[in-house]
Amino acid sequence: MNQSYFYLEVREHALEVPYSKQKRRVRVLLPRNYEQDTQKSYPVVYFHDGQNILYSKESFSGHSWKIIPTIKRNPDIEKMIVVAIDNDGFNRMNEYSAWKYQESTIPGMQFGGKGTEYAEFVMEVVKPFVDEYYRTKSDRAHTAMVGSSLGGNITQFMGIEYQEQIGCLGVFSSANWLHQEAFNRYI
Repeated sequence: MNQSYFYLEVREHALEVPYSKQKRRVRVLLPRNYEQDTQKSYPVVYFHDGQNILYSKESFSGHSWKIIPTIKRNPDIEKMIVVAIDNDGFNRMNEYSAWKYQESTIPGMQFGGKGTEYAEFVMEVVKPFVDEYYRTKSDRAHTAMVGSSLGGNITQFMGIEYQEQIGCLGVFSSANWLHQEAFNRYI
């Protein structure tokens, strides 16, 4: 039997976002044999734009990050817990930026500025939930945050704000040009 054919369990949760009082879908992809290896704890990788992480049919582009097939095809990858935090659709631009975008960036539109609240949701609601209900290695060295585009922006921000809790960042194709001056002052 081909070793790449095995089941990885995905558990779905709806966690309340304190600033909106709405529920947010958060999915947890468990490593192979999680239920059998009851004495083992795992590092955790948190992904923003959770809709794009696990399944292509849910991705806005029609192409996911293919996390599940990647794990299956690479048995030497360290076992980990993957947490996919969905974005809030229209409010994605607000939540994934700690700063308001310059009006000249998107004429007639004012976006951004909710990144601090979103970061607090992740670090004060999502991470504690995952650490409580799953066997995690919750320390900085075993906590990673990943995002692309606007998700990369919030990943960078959170990596600085929560550097005592997040030890590794995956930032891909960051969209810092949307608030370049504010970001440059920040770092």
